[in-house]
Amino acid sequence: MVFTGAVAVTPLLAQDDATTENDPCRLYTLCVANIRNVPLEAYSPCKRYLEQTPTSDDNTPQVKYVKTWIARYERVLPYLQFLQGLTTDKNAPWFVYEPDMAVQLPETSDPEGPHKIQISRSFRGSNEEEMLRKAEAVYSSPRKMVADVLRSLYAWADKPPEEMAPIWGTPGNDNIQSADVVTARAVRYYYDLSLAAKANPQLPTGFNAAAIGLKYIGVIRYFDRYSRNGNTFENVYVGDLTLDWSFMCGTLCGMGFTRNKLVVLDSNGTVIAMYLDAPVNSESWMS
Repeated sequence: MVFTGAVAVTPLLAQDDATTENDPCRLYTLCVANIRNVPLEAYSPCKRYLEQTPTSDDNTPQVKYVKTWIARYERVLPYLQFLQGLTTDKNAPWFVYEPDMAVQLPETSDPEGPHKIQISRSFRGSNEEEMLRKAEAVYSSPRKMVADVLRSLYAWADKPPEEMAPIWGTPGNDNIQSADVVTARAVRYYYDLSLAAKANPQLPTGFNAAAIGLKYIGVIRYFDRYSRNGNTFENVYVGDLTLDWSFMCGTLCGMGFTRNKLVVLDSNGTVIAMYLDAPVNSESWMS
């Protein structure tokens, strides 16, 4: 079940209503323009271009380009449809992915050795714990996720996701995900990776985990009155989630970041706002 704020999803294979022409040149122009500007609307004119183009032109650069794009688009289409189906409101700025509320994040503090792990979650009672779990399950807009996939279509088509799940990060230079938004699924990913590195620093990603630093602090607090970015809320709970990650694979090999997410819930536990405006969210380091 996914919680959001409203109404209908746009079909991925919507028919192009801009033209009914069958001229291959015009269809190719429309196809390429849509691929560049509105890729969700490119499939129909691109397919029609291929249908209207003589087979004698199959080896032209134009036909090869369109065929390649269509093949890769169709490969990621099931995932795009999954992402679009995460919310009934195509303009929702955020949504709650309920399966993440079942992700287990063990309280742990292991500061010794090259692979350091700290996970701390603060709440008072079962009601606040449930609210913290919900805050940890809030993601950015599915529309943004779809745009991110289409922006890197070739990479996603060459390596489709292993599971149907929302996007919380992007692949990093060390073949490890770099988080964009703090979620329970993201924290669990780095926790499991840290445990794997402790057992065997030579990771399946092909990199040697010479040193790892994972720190996650998740806090839920009640406020009679809370203000953020000109918005004021009364009688709310605020989830403040911060994730620090560092990975070193050698003297000049490594990366790291800090990410923060603030989630505001009303007294009934309904998410009413999310903020990703911390300056650290646009920063990372690399060596």
